[in-house]
Amino acid sequence: MDTPICDPEFLARQETSRQAFDALIHAHDQLLAAEVAELVTITHTADLWQVDTAAVDAGIEQLIQPGHDGTPQVGEFLALELGPVLGISPQAAISRIGNALDLRERHPLLWQAVLAGKVRVWQANRICLECAHLPAAAAREVDQKLSQAAATMPWSRVIKALPGLIIAADPDLARQRAEARRQSRRVRVSKIEDGHVSFWGVVNPVDGILFDHVLTQIATTLPALPETIPGTDLDRRRAAAVGILARQALGQEALPTHTLIVHIAADDPALTAGASSPASGVARIADWGPLLTEQLPAFLDGSKVVVRPIVDPAGLRPADCYETPARMRFAIEQRNPVDVFPWGTRKASHCDMDHTIPYIDGRAGQTSLANLGPLSRKAHRAKTHSKWTLEQPAPGIYHWTSPHGYHYQVTPQGTTRVSVPPTEEADHQNRFETTVAMRT
Repeated sequence: MDTPICDPEFLARQETSRQAFDALIHAHDQLLAAEVAELVTITHTADLWQVDTAAVDAGIEQLIQPGHDGTPQVGEFLALELGPVLGISPQAAISRIGNALDLRERHPLLWQAVLAGKVRVWQANRICLECAHLPAAAAREVDQKLSQAAATMPWSRVIKALPGLIIAADPDLARQRAEARRQSRRVRVSKIEDGHVSFWGVVNPVDGILFDHVLTQIATTLPALPETIPGTDLDRRRAAAVGILARQALGQEALPTHTLIVHIAADDPALTAGASSPASGVARIADWGPLLTEQLPAFLDGSKVVVRPIVDPAGLRPADCYETPARMRFAIEQRNPVDVFPWGTRKASHCDMDHTIPYIDGRAGQTSLANLGPLSRKAHRAKTHSKWTLEQPAPGIYHWTSPHGYHYQVTPQGTTRVSVPPTEEADHQNRFETTVAMRT
């Protein structure tokens, strides 16, 4: 019988870091396999569940649709069987059945990625839940655009891209939801509780963004508060800024302004559509989220707009200096919007601009699109001071090798583990066969 991977004695016998990492990969693979097996079995039980039509006619058992548009109905008693098997309530079992059927029927490509172990079940469920209000056809459109990214990008980037894809999949529904949200705008202030009040609400996006920015701007002018828990000082000063902002409402000092970056595709239909045409793409407001491009005029009303097209990389010549020219850095940040370390998530604008091949004084043309990439400070230190190695075989494509021999390829579309080192047993066998061959 194979030794269980969770056996502490087995784990204690892993004598090297490589062996421990290999054991961790094996354990993770077992976890993925168990999750997928449970998911497939849940859908299989739904397929196999026999509903007595006489019982349905008599009102004994009802047909329910635990999933959303495009998913089949099942007998309500299935949850009564499934719940105890999984150790969960019938209500939770209905939710699990609905999640599984949503994934299989409304997101078939994501379903295949889950079966292949490229996407975790909980991640796929989150995507299905965010798309639950969409018609089946629109959900499949999101599935077409997101399934590959979900398998290669870090989760934080996937979930950040999802709202824009949902809007693009059904603009009419997005308009309806935006209008419903507009009708529900409100700001509430609670009664005093423990000497304080709370307030929350739904407001115009311009007002909300400016309010957030103004609070931070005012807060940075206030002195640090005494006896503050580290990391909470700015939050407390922002809270104090609310009172200052309220007192400025009578027209005293001018409040600070804010710069927003809006990304629009050059082929966005809203740029060429006529006044009567509802065609629209998706505009993305950096750090805040997406909205329909047709909504930009109202969003930007009263603002100063500066149009800055994406820099043409072909026109950027290598530089002889160590520092990255501003136009070149901007082009790289657009090409690789986040840290190019495997599964990196830090925004490129907040990263160091690293020379893939270390810079050497006196050599010309080392600072170029083909030899630069954004790296977080921690990844930069690892590349510089540990045994991580990096190559850039093509501009914007990064090949990393870890200290233990694992290989990763990072592109603007995400990260792929391209190979793993042979096991130490295989290394030993290769050395043995080489020795035998030499002796022969």
